[in-house]
Amino acid sequence: MPSLFTQAQLRRLRPGDRVTYGGGVQWDVLDYSTYTDPEGYETEEWELSSGGNTSYYLLREVDPANPDTSVNWYFSQEIKIEQVASEHPGDNLKFSLWRSMREGEHPHERLRALGRDYFFESKTTGTYVGGEKGETSRTTWDYWDSDHLWNLAIEAWEDGGLYVYSTKKVDPSDFSEIEDSERSINSMRYAMASTPKRSKPKKTWQWVAAWSLTILGICLMLFGGW
Repeated sequence: MPSLFTQAQLRRLRPGDRVTYGGGVQWDVLDYSTYTDPEGYETEEWELSSGGNTSYYLLREVDPANPDTSVNWYFSQEIKIEQVASEHPGDNLKFSLWRSMREGEHPHERLRALGRDYFFESKTTGTYVGGEKGETSRTTWDYWDSDHLWNLAIEAWEDGGLYVYSTKKVDPSDFSEIEDSERSINSMRYAMASTPKRSKPKKTWQWVAAWSLTILGICLMLFGGW
């Protein structure tokens, strides 16, 4: 039986590590980053891949606005902005949403994506650190379904990027079998060091044969005339 994960174990995941989640699927950790805002809201984010082209993320959220559940864990999948629609059919979110978010306009109260209705709950603007972007600014609008089980997060980045994520809550115990990259390397080194080396053939019989021929030759020289 694989051991259950604690939050501390998950937080030690770094690029190159591997973790098991979702019916025994193994996920490679591609990236690790952090996000904070002036109000104390923060996230840790791990980019995961199971071999496909879709981006997935494990997130740890600390939200001081919800002290009863201040720490939450989420599993997130990136979706296309074209999969999101507003209450008004004529709205073109792909071209208007980034500007609205970065300029501080009032969020859409209701959005629809993946067959679910989402309702606006909160927004943050803070500093993201990690990955290829380095340190940059990010604005996020968070929407939840009526049961508060599924989250829709929309991110507008300083460089003009606009990303949408479908997210659900998870429990750290849902993850198992961490494979630490450094531990794996050390294990390989140990295995290589402990592998018995192929022994060279013993040469004892060669020496015996050589001496036997030498003695025979001497005997033939001494007694060959008999």
